[in-house]
Amino acid sequence: MALNLFMSQKFRRLSFLGMITVVYVHAFNFDDRYLWPGRPILEDLNFENFFQVFITNGLLRFGVPLFFFRAGFLMAETDDHYTFGSRALKKLKTLVMPYVAWGLIAVLVTYFFESQGFLNQFVISAQLGKFGVSVHEWDFGQWMSGLLGDQISFQLWFLRSLFIYSLLYPLLVKGTQKLPWILISIATVFWLTGLGLFIIEGEGLLFFTLGLVAWKKQWDLRKISDFANKYQILFLGILVAGVKTWLAFEDDYVATGWWLHRLQQPLLLVGFWALYDVSFGKITTHTWVDKASRYNFFIYGFHVPILYYLTDLSFYFLGRESMTRLEVFIFLPLLLIAFSMLCGWIIDKIFPKLFWVLTGGRS
Repeated sequence: MALNLFMSQKFRRLSFLGMITVVYVHAFNFDDRYLWPGRPILEDLNFENFFQVFITNGLLRFGVPLFFFRAGFLMAETDDHYTFGSRALKKLKTLVMPYVAWGLIAVLVTYFFESQGFLNQFVISAQLGKFGVSVHEWDFGQWMSGLLGDQISFQLWFLRSLFIYSLLYPLLVKGTQKLPWILISIATVFWLTGLGLFIIEGEGLLFFTLGLVAWKKQWDLRKISDFANKYQILFLGILVAGVKTWLAFEDDYVATGWWLHRLQQPLLLVGFWALYDVSFGKITTHTWVDKASRYNFFIYGFHVPILYYLTDLSFYFLGRESMTRLEVFIFLPLLLIAFSMLCGWIIDKIFPKLFWVLTGGRS
């Protein structure tokens, strides 16, 4: 059974939206930028700070689960086309090749910023450096680690995890055939606790498995949309995200924030999944979103670390007042997304082979 036009367009368009959400999550620009599910907020509670936390650690946190669900669904959809070996070779091209390429670009961007006396301060303040030394001082082993493991462009962890899942795919398929709900339960425990197993991280395993099962069992995903619209699942997700954000400014938040984060993710994922059907479900013609989604990988690969460096550069000239931080948070990602897509368009036209490498052969 082939993927129909409606579902193909839905995945493509939602992936573009999801990519934008990833950029905005990483645009969080408080003094301490490490953003994790139960993160308490030590800043003052005002509109500017509430809005930024609500967007980054609340409303837009459905992007990564969406990508894992899509990956599991599409891998299952093409199951008959590959053996274990041929799938592994394909994933080396589509995942590992851009993983290394974008990792190298991040290192080169950092190297450039370090080379400019004025700009080097923003590399230091962004705190994305590795191994306690500048890129200029890396030895061979640190270069290998910086390209294959502990990368400056930390967002690439998704590609690494997806490659591992693709290697585990035959075992996951057997699990879905014999004991699907046990497999889903185990993946749920990993997701709820944030635990992993050796090199298998638990953040995306549940949604990847659900995508796989959805195709294998031929779930009617329109029924999920009907259920979500009937019971206002998106509204519930937004409400949970709002409560979670408000509590983040209170004391003793960490444990509560973790569980509210886990509650909001599936609600928002299902809610936005259903919202697509209401908003775009009858649009089958080629839209600007379909064209823009061709450059998803450029938005994904390029925005870290340069988003961090340009954020601190903006603060250097504009100051760090809460309203300024909000303005930088809103507008800088838009400029960077547009610039990334422009770079993708230029490279696609002038250097198609480089475009092929950076996108893993995607069209």
